[in-house]
Amino acid sequence: MAGDWMKVEVVTLDKPEIRQIARECSCSQGDAFMAWFRLWSYFDAQTADGIVPYFTMGDADGQARLPGIGQALEKVGWLAFARGSCTIAKWDRHNGQSAKTRALATRRKQYQRANESSP
Repeated sequence: MAGDWMKVEVVTLDKPEIRQIARECSCSQGDAFMAWFRLWSYFDAQTADGIVPYFTMGDADGQARLPGIGQALEKVGWLAFARGSCTIAKWDRHNGQSAKTRALATRRKQYQRANESSP
């Protein structure tokens, strides 16, 4: 759908966690970022609350197309695997409908301010 989108910070590629994931998975930061993005895109479609039932580290590796990313994401604190499910840390802060609504409101206010200050 045309309205489907995810909030991704400009600095995500250069975050220390992405660098560590690249080291753990023996790949480039770009590959680690792309794998993370694939996984978060999947999560965006699968969960509203940041919990994905019946999702394992192996599932994360397969969905992201990067062996070892599930374990690496758990090591950096971005995912937690327990009792056959996966929990995404701080899901409501960056993902889900409320985060998207906040991001759109912020962008709208920035646009309004920019237009108010223009001659």
